Amino acid sequence: MSGGLWLYGIGMAAPGGAPLGDGVAGAAVEAMDAAGFVALVSQAPAERPAPTRRHMLTHTAVLERATAAADVLPVRFGTVAPCAVTLARCLAVNAMKLRDAMAGISDSVELGLRVSWREGVIFEEILAAEPSLRALRDRLATRPMQETYQDRIALGRRVEAALAQRRAQEAAALDAALAPLAAQMVALREVDEAMIANRAFLVRRCDEQRFDAAVAALEARQGARLLFRYVGPVPPFNFVSLRAEWFGAPAQAA
Repeated sequence: MSGGLWLYGIGMAAPGGAPLGDGVAGAAVEAMDAAGFVALVSQAPAERPAPTRRHMLTHTAVLERATAAADVLPVRFGTVAPCAVTLARCLAVNAMKLRDAMAGISDSVELGLRVSWREGVIFEEILAAEPSLRALRDRLATRPMQETYQDRIALGRRVEAALAQRRAQEAAALDAALAPLAAQMVALREVDEAMIANRAFLVRRCDEQRFDAAVAALEARQGARLLFRYVGPVPPFNFVSLRAEWFGAPAQAA
């Protein structure tokens, strides 16, 4: 290949199985030997694609096809190496760091789990557990807003505190059930008030079915009150930290 190379991931061996297919901007993805590694690359488009959902999904899809067959270090969207020679030289310079990163995800996959309360469930549970809160809510419901402003603020604060306590308890129970089945776990940011936990797990491929079964068991027990969103395997972005300049790309692309 000549010119800029769009970089998807780095492995130690070419992934077998399904073809890598087309990448960003429709360019064919190739497995290129470079400095003892295999770089998954395609010809970079003349103009950098915007990080739209469609383009980012295309980038991720290449990695998903590759990681289904082999361990691959995922590279962040938008990382472009100037040329094959520069890429090989940068991989050689950072070979030890890359091998350490590869060892960290060896024979493992990333699985993601988001758990949220079903609509209305948690508030009814809080009110059922604290009759004084229910009585205050019912009393305020029949009185004018302007006369009960401070009481409504107090009610909101008490419910918010109870909600935070319940969220911590639910998340701790989830972690206790699943973390021992994973090599690593990362707690990610909750994206809305209803979310209890947003977790990424690095799971050995040989343990994947056991982990699936554990999630299914939790859902069977709690599905009436909790909503489970389970995804994977996905590229292990949450367990790999690579820098763009390792590949000859500008530092701001990292």
